Amino acid sequence: MATDSIDTTPYDIDWTTVAQVKNSSEQFQIMSRWDLRFLNLAEHISVWSKDPSTKCGAVITNNNRIISLGFNGLPRGVPDLENYLQDRELKLQMILHAEVNAILFARRSLEGCTIYTWPFLSCCRCASIIIQSGLARIVTRLCEDELAKRWAEELEIARKLYREAGVKVVEIDLKKKEAPLD
Repeated sequence: MATDSIDTTPYDIDWTTVAQVKNSSEQFQIMSRWDLRFLNLAEHISVWSKDPSTKCGAVITNNNRIISLGFNGLPRGVPDLENYLQDRELKLQMILHAEVNAILFARRSLEGCTIYTWPFLSCCRCASIIIQSGLARIVTRLCEDELAKRWAEELEIARKLYREAGVKVVEIDLKKKEAPLD
């Protein structure tokens, strides 16, 4: 594909390049532009979160159509009070994760759908909910920063759950670049 025919819509991800990704069987594949678009959308939605430490976003799709969106936040009707959000232990008990919000907001069967998460793979609790919801695939960025270190044990358990349940996991390494596929 010639680079002049590539979509160059101004997003945070440069559409003239694409990442090589590692799936759960440790094989590499080329990521499509749609996967990058939806991952970028999950990143955009993450900024809606009022969480002062970790802003997470999720997008659920089916055949390149958006089914639902979610970000991490307090339940509907609960005010985003600073004392809730600044107390880490209290916040972790009260906040809904982006994946759960997207699943609840969908209000339909998610059998065979894909979920995109930002900034990293879902925690093990969300992984269980994703599996139980019938989602077939999760796409996220390969996270190798401080967040990954802080959540390492949770993320490893989530990978194990996905592997055992047969949910395809795609972690995009945004540092590696290849020509995009449609």
